[in-house]
Amino acid sequence: MKYFLPVLLVVSVWISQSCSTDFDLNADFKETPVLYGLLDAADSVHYIRINRAFISDQIDAITLAQDPNAIYYGPELTVIVEELENGNVVNTFTTERIDGDTVGLSKDTTGIFANIPNILYRLKTEISPDRAYRVVATNTETGKVTTATTQIIDDFKITRPNEDAIFPQFFALNPFGTYQFGFLNARDAAIYDITLRFHYRDARYFQSGDSIVITGSGDIDWKFRKEYTTIDRDPNEPLTIDIAGSQFYNFLADAFPPDPDIYNIRIPDSVQFIVEAGGEDIYTYQLFNASTLGITEGQVTDVYTNVEGGLGLFSTRFTKISGIYPVSIQTRDSIGCSSITGGHNFTPDQSKPGFPFCN
Repeated sequence: MKYFLPVLLVVSVWISQSCSTDFDLNADFKETPVLYGLLDAADSVHYIRINRAFISDQIDAITLAQDPNAIYYGPELTVIVEELENGNVVNTFTTERIDGDTVGLSKDTTGIFANIPNILYRLKTEISPDRAYRVVATNTETGKVTTATTQIIDDFKITRPNEDAIFPQFFALNPFGTYQFGFLNARDAAIYDITLRFHYRDARYFQSGDSIVITGSGDIDWKFRKEYTTIDRDPNEPLTIDIAGSQFYNFLADAFPPDPDIYNIRIPDSVQFIVEAGGEDIYTYQLFNASTLGITEGQVTDVYTNVEGGLGLFSTRFTKISGIYPVSIQTRDSIGCSSITGGHNFTPDQSKPGFPFCN
C-alpha cells in the first residue's frame, strides 16, 4: 500500500521581489530539511520523502519551488533507518534514492512545485511492530543531521463482520437501517479512516431469450468515516461505528447515475472494509496544523513536527483489509428498488419476480 500525507515542500518568506535565478545554494539560503514518512508493518516496501526548505532574502518562494535543485538533495544526503529495541540499535538499513514516478508514485502536478524528478528514499524491509524505528538523514557536505523516531502500529482485528464466524457472513443494510461495523483498537494507533468498498457486476439484459450477459465488474470506495480518533482508548478495546443506511444508499445513487438504456444493468455483489490506522503523531499533526498551517502576511506560522533538526512528520500506519462479504438478498432488493437507488440500473435479487427489474 502506498500512502503519503500532503507535503509542504518549501517553506519560504518572500522578502525580496528579485527574479534572478543565478544563485549559490550555500551562500543565499538558510536550509531546513523537511522529512515525511509513514512506516506500515503490513508492507515490505516503505518510502520517505526528504526535501529542502529555504528561507531566502534574494529569491522569491515561487522561483524556489520550481527549481528541482533547490528542492531536492543530491547524493550528498545519506538516509538510513535504525531498528531500535529498548532504545538500542539492533539493525541498520540503508535506503535507495529513487524517482517515485518510476515505481508508480506520481506526485501532484497541479501546484507550483517542481514535479520532475520526484525524489524518494525507498526502504525494503519487513517492519516489526515490537520495535521502534529511527530515520537518520545526514548531509555529508554540511554535517547537518536530521532524525525522527516512531513506534509501529500492530495488526488488529475486525470484529464485525466476524471473519471467524462458522456461518457465512452477509452485509445487510436497508435505507432506513443502521449497520454496526466493529474492530479492536490497534496498539499505538490514534486515528482511523474507514472505507467501504462496494463490488458490482455490469451486465446486459436481452429480453428475447430472457438472458443476461456479464460485461464487466468493478468496485468503488466510500470513505464513510474520516479521522475517527481513539487517543484515550485502550489497545484491543472494542470499537463500533454506525453506518447509516440512508447515507450508503445516497452514496450509491450519486456514484451511479441512471443509464437511459434500462437493459444496461448493474448487479450488487459484495462489500469489504478497509481500515487505515494512523499513529498518535499523525493525529497531533492533523489537529495542530488544521488551525495553524499557512502563510499569512509574509510570515510562516508555527507547524507541528516530530523531526529533530528539521520539519515534517515521521510516523506509523497500518492498513487492514477485511474479507469480501456478499450483499444479502434483502439488501440487493433494496438497492435495486428503493426510492433512493431505484431507477439507477441496479437489479434486485435474482429470486425476485420480474428480475432484473422491480415489477
